[in-house]
Formats: sequence, C-alpha cells, structure tokens
Amino acid sequence: MSKKIYLVGAGPGDIELLTIKGLNILKKADVVLYDALVNPKMLEFCKQDTLKINVGKRKDYHLKKQEEINELIINYAKEYEVVVRLKGGTPFVFGRGYEEVRAIKQAGYEPVVISGVSSTTSVLENFMIPSIDREFSDAYRTITGHDTQRFSEIITAFHPRENLVIMMGVHNLEKIVHTLLEKGFPSSMPIAILSRGTTQNAQQLLFTLEELKHKEKSFFEEAKKLTPAIIFVGETLNATKVLLC
Repeated sequence: MSKKIYLVGAGPGDIELLTIKGLNILKKADVVLYDALVNPKMLEFCKQDTLKINVGKRKDYHLKKQEEINELIINYAKEYEVVVRLKGGTPFVFGRGYEEVRAIKQAGYEPVVISGVSSTTSVLENFMIPSIDREFSDAYRTITGHDTQRFSEIITAFHPRENLVIMMGVHNLEKIVHTLLEKGFPSSMPIAILSRGTTQNAQQLLFTLEELKHKEKSFFEEAKKLTPAIIFVGETLNATKVLLC
C-alpha cells in the first residue's frame, strides 16, 4: 500500500473555518508545506517538532516555483511519514492543487484531498452578500482577474441576473472595470472590493462601475494594498442595501 500525502484546504483565513478533518491531520503532520495566505496560527496545531515550510506564492513574489513545491512534497515524503500540503481556501479552486496531485501520483504515492472552505463563497457570506438571490440573480460565475486578456475572452457579454466573483483581480481592477463597461455592463452596476474576508482586518468598499471609471490612477495603486481581495460585481449587491441602512 503506497504512502499517503495530504492536500489540506486551510479555508479563507478565519482559523475557526479549518475543518475538523483538516485539524486532525495537521495534529499528526511531520512536515507541513504551507501557502502565503494560510493563517499562521493554524501551524500551532502541529506537533512541536513538526517541520514547517513556507512555500507561499504572492503576486511578483514567489518563494518557490510550483515545480519546486512539487519536488519538495515528494522529497519529504521519502523521509517523513505524514506530509501535509496546507493550501489557502480549498485545494482545487484556483489553488493548482491538481498539479500537485499529478506529481504525487507520478512519484508512486497516494494523494488524499481534504477539502477546505472556499473563499469564493465564504467571503461573500462574511460580508452578508448572497451569491444567489431570487429577486436579483439566478447564477454566479467565478473567474480569475490576474490575466486580463483571458478575462476579456471569457466575459463576452452582460447578463442582468448573473453575478461575477473575480479572484486575484485587485491588481488589475482598473482594466477589469473598463473591460466590463466595454462588454455592455451598465455604468450603474454595483461593484464591491472585499478585502481580507473572514479576518479581523476585513474591509468592504462599494462603488458603481461609473464611479470607478473616473477614479484617479492613485486610487488603483492604493487598492492593490487591499490584497487578498475578491471583486464582486452584480445587482445582488442591491440586496445588501437593507442591511447597510
């Protein structure tokens, strides 16, 4: 029977949103390779002698390339019994988790995925924003905003009853706003920047596309400091106005 290697979702940031299953395997871990967005307090659940390795990747600053992370996982599995790859959110949602699964399988080990709470839904709920609301929307689409060319190719048109949940897009906020307006999104469309959701530093900024269109360059430079952040676009934000009153 091949040795197991664990890919554990750490959730969106709030330490209490780590699943019980994830907690239990962390307590047994001999090695933990963790992401930049993982709440460091989660590492306190590990044994005193657990080897903890930061392999975090943030925009323009990668401690390790993905290929190097894959190699580290395999090398530690050769030496230690319980190896855990601790990933922000949940492993397969914008987490490159399946690349690690392939590497683990190719090395002859058995990958075990322990799902985490995804920020794509939990952060919205943290700010009392429904991804679906019967009055305003029937669907939501989750997409990354780090590649504006791909974003433009995927978002081809506006649908009044669909919300957009844009991950990793705050550095391209200005381009995203212009793209949405070019695709026919109304200038009155509400848009929210949801920064550091589920943490003590959570912050919500509400605008319309028209308001953001006329912001100075300096605003968008300052907005980059809000990362990690989700950009939410949709009429469903109007459902929150009652709560904000």
